[in-house]
Amino acid sequence: MISGEELLLQKIAIHGILPNLAKAEAELEFVQQFQSDDEAYVATDEEAILALSKKFNIKEEKELNIWKNQHLLSNNERLFLEYAHYISKRNFVLNKLLSGTGESLFLKYKDRLDRVHYRLIRVEEEDLAQHLYYSIESSEKDFGFAAQEYSCGPEAKTQGIIGPVDLTTPHPEIAARLRTASPGKIFKPFVADNWFVLVKLEYRFDSEYDDKTKEFLGGLLLGSKSNPIAKERVAIYAKNEQ
Repeated sequence: MISGEELLLQKIAIHGILPNLAKAEAELEFVQQFQSDDEAYVATDEEAILALSKKFNIKEEKELNIWKNQHLLSNNERLFLEYAHYISKRNFVLNKLLSGTGESLFLKYKDRLDRVHYRLIRVEEEDLAQHLYYSIESSEKDFGFAAQEYSCGPEAKTQGIIGPVDLTTPHPEIAARLRTASPGKIFKPFVADNWFVLVKLEYRFDSEYDDKTKEFLGGLLLGSKSNPIAKERVAIYAKNEQ
């Protein structure tokens, strides 16, 4: 007869959650085993709870109690404190992983962190693209209304508006122009995926090397470091099913 634990694992696998579970458990194991050569992790229970509260944007005790209830921790203070210390030590580990390499990693992944909000027109004929460009440049036509009337893609339904998106999302020819453009810049027609394209940058949201960015970059490093453990976990789950 199948046990409750095996049944739960089957349900997790059926719903496609098993890789995420393995990844989370692998990160937890890596963090718990992590030791730094120059500094040991030390935190009080209060400091750990503060770290957890900050991560989940919990501002008062009532919200914390709701969070505990949602995560089935209301009646298990020991397990709650263990998880709070995990979150606190995870922050410690992320800082150590980013030490000395964080800013260079930030530059490497900046395209995934920055956001752009732009307008797009794509048409099949070069002559039409040129005509629209000069009409928009001379203020004879509004970019949004021109996109609505002439653009061949789904952006016609939004007056050409796309975003905010990161710079890995647009076509490379579009991203290359948006990467260095100033808001309001309209580019002369160019070819992208067999379309003649007009692009106007509306807004740019430049990322900064702040706590949110460090969490993202540190998470990438942590995922990379713990990936072998995650693969091992999945293999163990699969073996137990045989």
